[in-house]
Amino acid sequence: MAEWDRTVDLLVMGSGAAGMGAALRAHDLGLDVLLVEKSGLFGGNTAMSGGVCWVANNLGMAREGIADSDEKGFEYLKHITKGEVPDERLWLFIRESKRVLAYLHEKTHVRYVPLAKYTDYYPEAPGGLPGGRSMDPVPFDGSLLREDLMRLRRPHPQSQILGKFGITAKEAQAAIGVGFKTMVFMAWQMLLYMLRYFKRKRWGRDTKLCAGNSLTGRLLLSLKERKVPVWLETSVEELVFEDGKVVGALLRKKGEAIRVKTHRGVVLAAGGFSRNLEMRKQYQRQPITTEWTAGTPSNTGDAIRLGRDAGGELDLMDEAWWTPVSMVPKSPFSWVLVVEKSLPHGLFVNQAGKRFTNEAAPYIDVVNGMYDDVAKTGASEPRWFHIFDATYRKSSIAGPVAPGKVMPDKQLPRRYRDGKFLYKAASLDALCEQLQIPAVTVKSTIARFNEHAVKGEDPDYNRGWSAQDRYYGDPRVKPNCSLGPVETPPFYAVQIYPGDLGTKGGLVTDEHSRVLRANGQVILGLYAAGNSSSSVMGRSYPGAGGTIGPALTFGFLAAEDAARAPRSQDEQEAAE
Repeated sequence: MAEWDRTVDLLVMGSGAAGMGAALRAHDLGLDVLLVEKSGLFGGNTAMSGGVCWVANNLGMAREGIADSDEKGFEYLKHITKGEVPDERLWLFIRESKRVLAYLHEKTHVRYVPLAKYTDYYPEAPGGLPGGRSMDPVPFDGSLLREDLMRLRRPHPQSQILGKFGITAKEAQAAIGVGFKTMVFMAWQMLLYMLRYFKRKRWGRDTKLCAGNSLTGRLLLSLKERKVPVWLETSVEELVFEDGKVVGALLRKKGEAIRVKTHRGVVLAAGGFSRNLEMRKQYQRQPITTEWTAGTPSNTGDAIRLGRDAGGELDLMDEAWWTPVSMVPKSPFSWVLVVEKSLPHGLFVNQAGKRFTNEAAPYIDVVNGMYDDVAKTGASEPRWFHIFDATYRKSSIAGPVAPGKVMPDKQLPRRYRDGKFLYKAASLDALCEQLQIPAVTVKSTIARFNEHAVKGEDPDYNRGWSAQDRYYGDPRVKPNCSLGPVETPPFYAVQIYPGDLGTKGGLVTDEHSRVLRANGQVILGLYAAGNSSSSVMGRSYPGAGGTIGPALTFGFLAAEDAARAPRSQDEQEAAE
């Protein structure tokens, strides 16, 4: 019999939404839980995300007067997943996600409010809605975490206004542009930021946590109050089996090997493999790299590889939560084009100078359009660009570059100018020369785009037809807030890439989040949730929060199944 350094009921690997959710539920069901995190920071991908949670027919919708039903939610998911996800799995998520959210509101610090105007990503699809299913985390006072606030993974720098403070998803949509209301809002937020000076000085960072930092902060505080041990800088090196069941794991905590025995099993919830170049090249479409992801550096696929080596089946490994991105000099993360792609007076072209997709479509579809473009053109080193004019530049963002009214060209940091990030030229011919793409084709493409944009139409890709396309549009532009001609010099461009928020392929699981073999057999004692598991959303993306809703839900289901597991003889002896 091997010597064990510690014995627990359940070991949870990963401190994102899935891991912390599983640890919370397991503790509340009476299990002795240990949560381990490989990095030195809490929160994983969740902490860097928008923190939004997608739940159909959630309780907050009724309070907002938004009509929904489980049946409509199922109809929607069934349609967008194209029959590739079993009905019973979709129904499981629809039913259980509401229960999990209600439990978190009642028993923990987690708080969400529905975004009444944040559309599903396919609102016109059967069962789709124009708002309410995506829920925003309520801002959280990070000082309640005390010294652990500095161990909470920082938000993505893109989400910080002026690099200083965060805002909610609802506020972000309202803050688009540089109008009077926006300027007043920003001034008010800066005043509140200044009033938090003494809190910032004491705790080392701004204490108003929004988005993913709010969710992970609230989960972490809930774990701290329950005295659930969370070990940072602790990796899971190996799973230990006896008679085909997971009974423990070999950990490495700050270089020290520790053998942990588990009575009820191990939950793999350590994210995907977006930072593992070998796995990305093995499983995913080309071109691919680890540099284009907006995900955390610690997402190297450790949990997926542990489950795979234990005999677990993998699925959707060629997929990710795709988004077009730009690469910002001196930034460790790519910047996602969630807002820019929907704003008028700009368009995307490939290296041949042609449009290839609806720029304002859900970001997963835009990247699929980029890969379809590669397949169509056969380009060995494909390149894509976001081209826009002076009208766009004056009032709209471009990555870290604020609107020209706020950040004129002459005030741009040197690292953003002269093609280091932002290209600029007095004419389209000169711009195309810099980009090394054919000017004749670009001008023809833009001429056709402009002809229809002034009428609010896009016969080629239907941009602006869906309410989703228009969510981040400029309401001052008529007749279509997502379409405006690209005609006013000077002209600008930013190179874009097929990036992601994280991978979505992983271990195949059953209705209890138990990892399955290729023959459908359960690997006893082994669970997976979050981006370590194959997504219930299949190859689609239902709306903002389509990652976190399932992460919390299937983390809970793993904990609940572990709590129901029969007590082992060792566990009975320990209890006696």
